[in-house]
Amino acid sequence: MSDSIKELVIKAKRDDCARLQVVRSFEPLVKKCIGIYLKDRSYFDDAMQEGKMVILYCIENYDVNSNFPFEAYVKRAVIYGIRNFSKRIKDYISLDEEITEEGGTLHDVIESDVDIEESEIKKETLERLKDAIRRLSDKQRDIIEKYYFKNMSMIEICSRRRCHYMAVVNLKDRAIKRLREELGD
Repeated sequence: MSDSIKELVIKAKRDDCARLQVVRSFEPLVKKCIGIYLKDRSYFDDAMQEGKMVILYCIENYDVNSNFPFEAYVKRAVIYGIRNFSKRIKDYISLDEEITEEGGTLHDVIESDVDIEESEIKKETLERLKDAIRRLSDKQRDIIEKYYFKNMSMIEICSRRRCHYMAVVNLKDRAIKRLREELGD
């Protein structure tokens, strides 16, 4: 590190004017990092402030007796600071932020008629159906599973079971009737 920068950093640890001079000298670096890492330009001013705070942190925490150059220390800190800032702002999206040219907000787009009660009723009915299917005879359960869940045709089921077509149809019909009785439909 050159003696002039070393002296300026030492002075900046005590003097606000020197601190401001150091911050201003690294503003082009901050702007370059913002250009590279910040996708949403509406946060440019916030990112500039973040970069300046990183530089101030570097001034306060830099060991002037180290062999590591101050410029490299600041550069690395600013790069990571702006990258982290960019990652943080991705996580927060305001519901009132305009997302369409007509001024529509995310809040307008989100479906507000989600019926939690209906969803719970469907879930409960599905559980009751699963239990009712488990209580069917092995033959009935096998036919229901193959026909409704594995999308096999009645002819395929007949050929695999090696039985008459009408026997499979009657087993399926009895299973459906029993399921309806159990579910109360």
